Amino acid sequence: MKSMKGFLRWGYGAMVLVLLSGCNDSEQNKPAPPPTVTAAALKGDLTYQDVLEKGETVHNLAMTTDAERIWVGTHSGLYSSTPGGLWSLLSTELEYQDIVGWFVDPKDPHQIYAAGNQGVMHSSDGGKEWTSIGSGLPSPADIRSFAGIREGDQIRLFAFVSGEGIYQSSDGGDNWSIWQPMDQEVFAMDFNPEENRLYVAAQFSLLYNEDGEWKTEVLPQAQQIYSLSVDKRTGILAVATEQGIFEKIKGEWRLLDARSPEKLIMISSGEGETKWVGVGESALIYKLSDNRWVKWN
Repeated sequence: MKSMKGFLRWGYGAMVLVLLSGCNDSEQNKPAPPPTVTAAALKGDLTYQDVLEKGETVHNLAMTTDAERIWVGTHSGLYSSTPGGLWSLLSTELEYQDIVGWFVDPKDPHQIYAAGNQGVMHSSDGGKEWTSIGSGLPSPADIRSFAGIREGDQIRLFAFVSGEGIYQSSDGGDNWSIWQPMDQEVFAMDFNPEENRLYVAAQFSLLYNEDGEWKTEVLPQAQQIYSLSVDKRTGILAVATEQGIFEKIKGEWRLLDARSPEKLIMISSGEGETKWVGVGESALIYKLSDNRWVKWN
């Protein structure tokens, strides 16, 4: 199946993790609560299989703050599940764009930033209309990974541009500059406000940047890292590996006791009673609640 092959090509590409130093720890710049994911009421007209066939490749997923919906970014648009069990394209303006990541402002959920192979897009009305932003980014900007955080009155965004490195914006995406050159591909990243660090899944090794120097960190018992996510409610980092889902809690790695029905190659923080959500090799979506993985309906 074309959509499955594309999905697996992305999932198995993410093999590594990198830590990068963040900004200062002052109370004034303390990050806001976890980013929200919201959407206007959508009428579902697609099955999940339709989404896979139209999107071809799934890059990322996130649960909405009401824990009722899932968003997935694909090779052809950003899609949302609906309470009726169907799915909907979030915006026709993004339908033919490769969406690798997004950030929703927790202070104003109408402000949404999405990124992909055509650079960074911004919506100020909850995803209905979009405009291109990003002065200082290469043109075209082939963004492969994207993350953001609100720190006080400013929104800080990160974008990995293939062949360039990680760019940063501290003014809500209007202006960008190179922040950290990278000589390897980056497949996923997320910011941990508890540690004030950006975690990145890169190509060859598990790394972190400390005082401007790259260092290697070994994840016990695992050889491959497919995806990562930070639970901003707790500061816990989760990584999806060939051995299962590992969590890093207070500097210590542990393998989750709950075993998923199949190998998960994508992981994202949950909301409400859901701890994590993930995507398996079959492209099915699962959620972890009460220490048990169940299929998303």
